[in-house]
Amino acid sequence: MNILVTYPWLDLGGAPNTAITLAKGLKERGHKVWFLTREGGMYERRLREAGLTLVAAPYHRTLPHLYHLNRRAHRIMCRTIDDCRIDIVHAFHPHSWLLALFSAPPRGVPVFLTAVWFVGKSTFPDYPGWLLFVAREFRDQGLPLFGERMRHVEVMPNRIDLEMFHPRIETADFAREHRLAPGGCRIVFMSRIDHTKIRSLRSAVEAVRILGAGGGEVSLAIAGDGERAGELAALAREVNADLGREAVVMLGPIARTPELLCSADIVFGIGRCAWEGMACGKPTVVVGENGFAGIAEPGTVDELAYCNFAGRNRREPASPVELAAAVQGLIDSPGRRAELGAFARRYVLENYDYRAGARRLEELYTEALGATPLSGAELRRLRRTLWTRGYARRLWVALKLKRRRAPVMGVAPGA
Repeated sequence: MNILVTYPWLDLGGAPNTAITLAKGLKERGHKVWFLTREGGMYERRLREAGLTLVAAPYHRTLPHLYHLNRRAHRIMCRTIDDCRIDIVHAFHPHSWLLALFSAPPRGVPVFLTAVWFVGKSTFPDYPGWLLFVAREFRDQGLPLFGERMRHVEVMPNRIDLEMFHPRIETADFAREHRLAPGGCRIVFMSRIDHTKIRSLRSAVEAVRILGAGGGEVSLAIAGDGERAGELAALAREVNADLGREAVVMLGPIARTPELLCSADIVFGIGRCAWEGMACGKPTVVVGENGFAGIAEPGTVDELAYCNFAGRNRREPASPVELAAAVQGLIDSPGRRAELGAFARRYVLENYDYRAGARRLEELYTEALGATPLSGAELRRLRRTLWTRGYARRLWVALKLKRRRAPVMGVAPGA
């Protein structure tokens, strides 16, 4: 098959990683895969190393919050579908899905959407297509927005490249290069540092303050960037001054994430960072918006997985004291840490292997190619609702965000 995968950006985040990883798995199964996105970003090298062909699609010039919902990107997608004889388009973002719906169904090409996060209260056009959710929580809350018109709905968890993330990675050079504290208990937390994650990150830093004040030799390495990075860095400096040592290290965005995770004794995670830490055989603590949400272990893993390991299972705010106590329990029990790390690795092997995900996508694509083409009435309804329930809604949101001068994902400050 000839497959076009699309996502708006290649910058820090779990969603572009998921799209790239599954695209890599499809290519390994012998399919030809193109990846339509905005050129640039820290994951572009990873995409090219996977042997995927990048199709550069520009953002809207005056309304970047529309991403590549614009005429130029539409022409590029149409040309790619025609010239590369694309059989399937698979979008991993609602805006990418809308762009694909303008381009692919009139050509008889099926379009898939993977909802890698909440679809919110948006409206969606009438397209009897194929819809995948990465978590049951997203399905339960998002499916009513699509009605009963979808031909196929399924929960397919995010996928991890288990050749990239595994417990046998050498980390000594990486630790020296990034000044990671030797000795003691090293915690690693990878995350965007934005308004959606700042409370989680602050809770982690405060827990290290508590552990350090109690005499524990604990360090926290935070990898990531975003509009709240300055605020978090100030808190880290305050904690380091209180403890008299560099207990919290701000690393900035890190592409060598497998080495970073394997250098940890404990991983703090939200979403993909949690699965990748588990894939590296590390005891993993989910720290969501309300703080400590649970340790990934047999008794809690189903509840954590329902919320995509994002910590939304914790309904009320937790004090950093609770997180510190959970970490202290792990520090005091090396045997339990080893058991949790082994469980975490097994769980990811059974549930998040990217090759199993690629096999399942291949089956679904085959079914889609054998499905009845859209009728003329269905195409007309799709065309009408694309404008009224699709583009118009996103245009209104983009105009509001431009007035607020909100930061744009995939666009560096000042770009």
